[in-house]
Amino acid sequence: MAKQRIDHVSRAKAAWPILVRRARSGAGPMSYGELCTAINVHHRAAAYILGVIQTYCADNDLPKLQALAVNKKTGVPGGGYIGARGRREHLREVAKVMVYNWPVRAPK
Repeated sequence: MAKQRIDHVSRAKAAWPILVRRARSGAGPMSYGELCTAINVHHRAAAYILGVIQTYCADNDLPKLQALAVNKKTGVPGGGYIGARGRREHLREVAKVMVYNWPVRAPK
């Protein structure tokens, strides 16, 4: 039986509007579990999905939209996150995300 290829880009496109709505709402970060539940995938897929978003944001000089997804216990992103590690520094990155004028539709 052939392994099914997982399309992380499509999953990232599904996660994008959820993160954008979160940024616009001013509600602050959400857990990986909340995000993944919203797009119907296991929370362990979050790293791959957010990695796609992280790369897109970095390549296009955008604030770190992926900063809005955090570990439920620690309140900060996990090891794959490229950005501030401390809680206070992370909240500064989140503040930049919250004020940016994000398009709701995911980029192509």
